Order: sequence, then structure tokens, then C-alpha cells
Amino acid sequence: MTSVLGVAGDAALYYVGSAGGGVWKTTDGGSTWKPIFNHGPTQSIGALALAGNNPNWLWVGTGEANPRNDILNGDGVYFTPDGGKTWVDKGLHHAGQIGAIAVDADNPDTLFVCAAGDVWKRGPERGVFMSTDDGAHWRKVLYLNDHTGCADLAYEPGNPKVLIAGMWPLQRRPWLLTSGGKSGGLYRSTDGGLHWSKLTHGLPKGDIGRSAIAFAPSAPETVYAVIQAKGGVLWVSHDLGSHWSKVSDDHDNDVRPFYFTQLAVMPNDPDRLFLLSMKMMESKDGGKTVFYADKGVHVDHHAIWIDPRNPRRIIQGNDGGVYLTLDTGKHWRHLENLPIEQFYQVAVSTTQTPYLICGGLQDNNAWCGASSDYRRGGVTGYQDWFDVAGGDGQYVVPAPSDANIIYATTDDGFATRYDRLTQRKRSINPYVKDILAGLLLSGKPMSAQKYRFDWTTPIAVSPTDPDNLYLGANVVFHSTDGGLHWRIISPDLTRDIKARQAPSGGPVTKDMSGAETYDTIQSLALAPTNAKVIWVGTDDGWVWVSRDGGAHWNRVTPSGAPEWARVYNVTVSPFHAGTA
Repeated sequence: MTSVLGVAGDAALYYVGSAGGGVWKTTDGGSTWKPIFNHGPTQSIGALALAGNNPNWLWVGTGEANPRNDILNGDGVYFTPDGGKTWVDKGLHHAGQIGAIAVDADNPDTLFVCAAGDVWKRGPERGVFMSTDDGAHWRKVLYLNDHTGCADLAYEPGNPKVLIAGMWPLQRRPWLLTSGGKSGGLYRSTDGGLHWSKLTHGLPKGDIGRSAIAFAPSAPETVYAVIQAKGGVLWVSHDLGSHWSKVSDDHDNDVRPFYFTQLAVMPNDPDRLFLLSMKMMESKDGGKTVFYADKGVHVDHHAIWIDPRNPRRIIQGNDGGVYLTLDTGKHWRHLENLPIEQFYQVAVSTTQTPYLICGGLQDNNAWCGASSDYRRGGVTGYQDWFDVAGGDGQYVVPAPSDANIIYATTDDGFATRYDRLTQRKRSINPYVKDILAGLLLSGKPMSAQKYRFDWTTPIAVSPTDPDNLYLGANVVFHSTDGGLHWRIISPDLTRDIKARQAPSGGPVTKDMSGAETYDTIQSLALAPTNAKVIWVGTDDGWVWVSRDGGAHWNRVTPSGAPEWARVYNVTVSPFHAGTA
């Protein structure tokens, strides 16, 4: 979940935006939800904002602004005057990822859009854009260069002349994330967005990455900032940003800054704030000390909204969905009936009726469930599914000859074998990777790994033998005993470019989670008619085939394919093993 929004004093109405599932609305406090942006050009949502005091005037900024390597670009800004019944295209189609929208509370025709830009390439559509005619025309009012966009933007409460923006040097490549640079930092306007100046007094120097800004509504001259910097994490100013002081060096407040970096201040207490990261932290002394505020809540937090009239009511979004509290976080209710999960892969069984549908979910395990049910109402919810593996579920594959044996991979090459009859799960990793020793979080290059596994590690099972399976890294592993033992049956099938296996995430914070591991096998398929025919596609643009069970390999990349294209999927003909 990337954005959550409520209405002051109305405990029934909420809007939420998701990374790949569009915009949803509830009018009964979260018991039921309705999708209201289904006909939009993209379902990747970055920001939501209400205009004026009308709960039906909703602005949507498309393009998730938490730039993982599977991020979807946005398609600009859209507005609905009637709570989602109709939509108006408001332009900015090349703004890429939109992290925030700020609407003038006194004059809703004036608004600002915080655009990170297209993270995959440099370009001029980055920075802060301003409209004074309800989005009919836009003017770029804060632009630094073609690789620095806007991470966050906020008004001083009660004074639309003062705005602070966090500027973010950011660029992605399939093998690298760059978050931070000399042009990053906080910028302020005191004339309604016409002119901007960089804030420096008391703030960190050097390379600056992503930042988040939150004013204290009950003390408007107090503003907090979480900043991706080597000199600290949390800063506070008591004079609208002219002077700052560091509050905290605690990196638990902002683990993996490019993916999180959010905060909010309680409307009635300038010293009470929430900091969103892998965990959600709360402070009652202005950030000096913090404690966990997300008991019983899914990890990886991205969005929060606090009711200004009743601060006990808070809605927040994370990788597990949407949660609501009515007692300032003592108890959280999971609003779990939102069908917006992100599937990496899906597969079906072929030996039973009803057949199984299996899939791996981003940060929400690997699952299987029956395609239909004889009960009245059919397949209805969570109780109709069973989990195969935890973490980021990737490939989930029932053995074609025995649907009771299911194999799953999770992030970075971890593999599981699940027997439905015994309900036994067994780890079958082909290699005890250095990630277990913290290598990937140490900043060491992927070239230091003995083998390279893609974040979505592919696995394939023989059509005739449930214990005969294959798993892809930069080489192909083969097992004939259900994953107890493995052997390598191929050379390195990638381009193996060492320069693209360097540490990712700099220059401020290294982030070697495995998501940027490059020169890997991304797709692996066996021919249904001949298990000795193995097809492989790599993330650096090559396609391979072996016709003798892995003894020999031929590169068969199509001549018309883009040279560096990711080969996400190879599908083999069910009739001819040599056709894919």
C-alpha cells in the first residue's frame, strides 16, 4: 500500500492507493471496498490528496514512489469531482513517479505535485510542479537537474505561502540503485512556490538521498525531517526550517531509506510522532526515544493518515495492506478484504479436480488454493488457501505428475518442498548463500558470491517425476531426489559482467537485499513432451536451450530481440519440445 487518506471527523470514508492495484474507496469504515480507478491508464499509485473541504474532490498521482526494481511508471495526475464516479485527466504524463500532492487549503485551484521522474532514465520531468487553475496548466517551479526529483512536499499548516520540499537524486538500472547525491536536500519557498532556496543550517552535508517532511499542526513553526544521510536520520526545526538540529542517529527509524522514509506528527502534540520504515516507530519526546507502535501489524510501512479532529483514529498502509486503529495504536484492525496483492508468478496443477492455483506474493508468502469449491458461494477467502513458504513468495510449482508435492522459491534463491499429505515443509536450498552471514547487507559486491540467484528465482519440475527438478542461478542446478542433493549441469549462462555486480544503493546507503543481483537466470522451463529439453532465459538478454538434459547448451537468442532485454518468461510449446 502506497497511500492512505481519510476525512476529518468521518470514520466511515477512506481512500487508499496501492503499488499495482489502483485506488479503492470504503464508505463503511473498511468493511467493504470498491475500486474507483479501474479505467485509469495505470494501476500504480503514488499519492492521494483531497481538495478543499469536499470529501469527493480527490486528486490521484500515479506512479509508485518507492522505487523497487519492479516499479511501474505512472501516467500523470487525475482528478475526480464526485468521489471516483468520473475522472479528469490533468496531465503531467511524463512525471514518472509521484510521491506527494499538496493542495492549498484556502484555494483548492492551487496545488503542487512532487515528481521523482522516470527512475529508469534521466529527464526534465522531475521536481515540483505548480498549477493555479485546477490542473489545467502546470509550471515547473523547482527543478535542479535531470537526475534529481522530488521525494516529499508539505505546506506549513494554515499558511500556504510556506512549503518545504525534499529533493532526491535517484536513478535505477536493472543491476543498480543510486539514491543520493550533492543536489539532494531540503528546499523552501516562502512565496507560495514561486521561488525556492536550499536549507542548510544544521542539516547534513555531502550526499543526500530520500527525505520526508512533516509539520506539527499544533505548533506550525515546528517541522521534522527524516533524511537519508551519513550524518544522521531525524532532524527538527522550530523556525520553519531556517535552523535545524539533529534529533536521532537511530537507523531503525529509517531502514532501507529508498523504500520507506515517511513520518507524521500528531495533530494535537508537536512532540509525538510516527516514523515509518520496516517497523513503525513512535516517539513521545520529539524523536529522542522511540518504541515499536505496530504490534500485530505487518512489516514494511509506507503511508499514514491521522484524523486531525480525532487523533486517536489512524489509518496506515504497509506491504500487508491497510490497518486501522481507534485508540492511537493500542489495537490495530487489519482491513484485509482488499484484493490488491502483487503476484510474482502463478502456476496450476494438472492432475486433480478441482485443479490448484498457486502463486507467490510480494512480501506475503507463497500460496495455493483450489480453483473452485463445492460449497455454496465457492472460493470466498483466506480459509480456502494454504501457504507453501514464507517471505516474498516467487515461483510456486505443483509437480505435474503429483499435485501433492509443491515446490516454491522465495527471494534470492531460497527453495522449499511441501508435501500436502504430510504437511511437511523442507528447505531445499542448493547452496547455503552468504546472505545468511549478512554479505548482502555489508556492501560487498555480488561478484563476491559463489553463485548469483535472481530475486525471483525460477524452479521447474519434471512432467513425469515429482522428485526431478531444476533451479536457476547463474548456472542451472539439478536434483533427482526432491532437493536433498544438487549438482550443476550448465556453465554460467549469463554475460557475467563484473561491473554490473557491484554494490547497489550508494552513495549514501548500501542496499544489497538481492533485488539488484544481476547476470542471473530469470526464467527456466522444461518441455512438456520431453523433460530432457530445458529452456533458459537470463536477465541480461540471452536465451539458451539444452536438448540432452543439460549436458550441452546452445544459445538461441532471437535475432530481433532487444540486446539487453530481461527474458522474464520462456513458454515451451505443449506439442513440440523445440518450439518456445
